[in-house]
Amino acid sequence: MRRHSLPLVAAVAMLGLSVAARAQTDTSLKLSTKVPAAATEFHAGVNDFQNLSFESAAVHFKAAVDADPHFGLARVLYAGTSFGLDQTQLEAELSRGVADAAHATNKELILASAYREAALGHTDVASALFRAASQVMPSDRLVAFGAAGGVFGANLEAARELVTRYPDYPLGYNSLAYLSWNNGDRTAALAAAKRQVELNPTAPNPHDTYAEILQWNGSFADAAAHYLQAANLTPRFPEAYAGLAEVAALQGQYDQSRSYLNQAIANAWTPQQKLTYLRQIIGTYIVQGAPAEPITKSLEAAIAEAKAQKDKRTTAVLYSQLATVQANAGNANAAHQSLAMAKAAMADVPWPVHYYAAMAHGLMKHWAPATQELATLKAQATTDDGVSRDMLAALEGYQLTQQGKPADALPILMAADTTNALVMNRIAEAHAALGHAAEAATWNGRINSNYALNLGDFTNVNSRRRAKLATK
Repeated sequence: MRRHSLPLVAAVAMLGLSVAARAQTDTSLKLSTKVPAAATEFHAGVNDFQNLSFESAAVHFKAAVDADPHFGLARVLYAGTSFGLDQTQLEAELSRGVADAAHATNKELILASAYREAALGHTDVASALFRAASQVMPSDRLVAFGAAGGVFGANLEAARELVTRYPDYPLGYNSLAYLSWNNGDRTAALAAAKRQVELNPTAPNPHDTYAEILQWNGSFADAAAHYLQAANLTPRFPEAYAGLAEVAALQGQYDQSRSYLNQAIANAWTPQQKLTYLRQIIGTYIVQGAPAEPITKSLEAAIAEAKAQKDKRTTAVLYSQLATVQANAGNANAAHQSLAMAKAAMADVPWPVHYYAAMAHGLMKHWAPATQELATLKAQATTDDGVSRDMLAALEGYQLTQQGKPADALPILMAADTTNALVMNRIAEAHAALGHAAEAATWNGRINSNYALNLGDFTNVNSRRRAKLATK
């Protein structure tokens, strides 16, 4: 399963699967809806859940709600997997869904409540509700998967225990693959991902998961083969094209990478998903080391799409990223104009805007406003848990290094996540400024040999570009 930003992906991959109509025991959930079309669509959505095709599942859940507007559990699951809802709409749909589920069975109410809390980020409350659901449906292996933590909430021990209990259950191997990789066991990760494909060969996501692990392992040809399989299976799976784009970019095939992303756009389920692929196209130009003009044009295309979607936050962030490109090209007037547009895009300025504004000012050697943006970001971090502490440390380290204080930068950077590409890049730059050529080369080498490329991460692709240049 490739990286997702859906609010309910973790929860969906947990107990939403427990409502499958097959292999049920007498303690399992029986749907309360009396509308056959709603039940049919709901089960189709559950099947896509089970295969981790969340966008397709959301379409089926929406159809279930359309067929039976009082089907609360379906409404909650639709809301939690839809790309197209803002926070106000999300909360309204979730609340209505739980209210409707209260008139259904207790099991539906427990699950609907758990999904709502997960979608709202209330993980402790959600976990308690999921455990309660597992107690009233103890013989369902899909509920057991949720109780073990699902795709993202499980730990390695729980994932191993689950596949031991249910060795023929494909989804358990998805969690095990990623957890094993993160634990440094590449062999186990590859074996788990391969086993999921063997158990569920006709669904796209198992091939996509195996492809991603193969990509991270540097096995590009095998990764591409499985991404292609995922792209050609149903339901359509545009993330497989994004994976192919990463593999192509890692091999320096940038035009091919953009071609794959255009295929992802053509197969996108929603306008919001299309925008994510437009942002990845930006990343291909950056990691390529392209001139400012094509990067600017791709940023402008993404800004136009964000504006068309009335996505103020993304519009603001994209303008601030554009400012860094303009500043790096020596176009100070354009950079200042883009920063003004970024801060005017929405009243509550998103924290990444302050990060990129600080970077833009730093690139122009305007240290007073750069320092002020850093201070603003630090203050925001005290009240906003969403602020990336790694990006904050990287920004402070960058400013110190550029102002002739690399020795002061290193302790700040080393206290951050030293597996993060941005942090590693700033560590390398600090060492280079201190004349530590071997240390700088080592840190840049770690970036260059890390194949977990995320083309949509502006800092990741820029860090890779800088590391590549430093090691030429």
